Amino acid sequence: MRIHRIPGLLAYSYLIETAEALFLVDGGMAGTGHRVLRRIRQIGRRPEHLLFALVTHAHADHFGGLATIQEACDCAIICHPAHAETVRTGGSLVSPGLNVFAKIYKRIADVTLPKIRLPKLRRVFDAVDGAMLHRFGLDGRILFTPGHSSGDLTLVLDDGSAFVGDLVQGPRLPRILPPEFSIMAVDAPAMLRSWHVLLESGAKTLYPGHGSIVGIEKILPVFHRAAQRTSRLGRRLATSRANSPA
Repeated sequence: MRIHRIPGLLAYSYLIETAEALFLVDGGMAGTGHRVLRRIRQIGRRPEHLLFALVTHAHADHFGGLATIQEACDCAIICHPAHAETVRTGGSLVSPGLNVFAKIYKRIADVTLPKIRLPKLRRVFDAVDGAMLHRFGLDGRILFTPGHSSGDLTLVLDDGSAFVGDLVQGPRLPRILPPEFSIMAVDAPAMLRSWHVLLESGAKTLYPGHGSIVGIEKILPVFHRAAQRTSRLGRRLATSRANSPA
């Protein structure tokens, strides 16, 4: 098995190559699907070898390029049930920002994304939490890991490779922008719970949609800090409720 990392306009896609078939994780922004097709040709394979594309979540920079890919091979598309309709109809979703930069980005996205009409996609199938993929020739399973959005998926292979979408921001500038949780989330506590799921899954190497590939050991300090912050916040809320007048 080989993993090919393909840069897109904003996010990375990952092409998983086995002897029998190809599998894709995310399809990039609209207009960048040709990059995936070009990589398929470069490794000596054909588009029809692509069995399915897994959408980690229905944000435009992760599935917008799939229409171009699907036209070339009619591959199936698998996504979280909560995002299936968005993927089918070419809708747009944006998660709330957790810091100043992310909040600015969300304001820009709220204005620009509705003006971008994404192509509709066919053969879109709902994923099942914990679904094993061995019968398709891919030694791994799908996990539901919501938090960044309501419909996040993670693909964890048996060798510990984990394709995490935006659950993790990989390192971007060493020592300046280290690995971190996503800076955007619809439910930050749920994102932390999804991290528990990821840690218990046996994941060893994380392949994020943004930033560099990172080992799980590099992200553990981030997880522990986030868990401590969440715990302190929970205690403060509990104390506040206990001291509130009846």
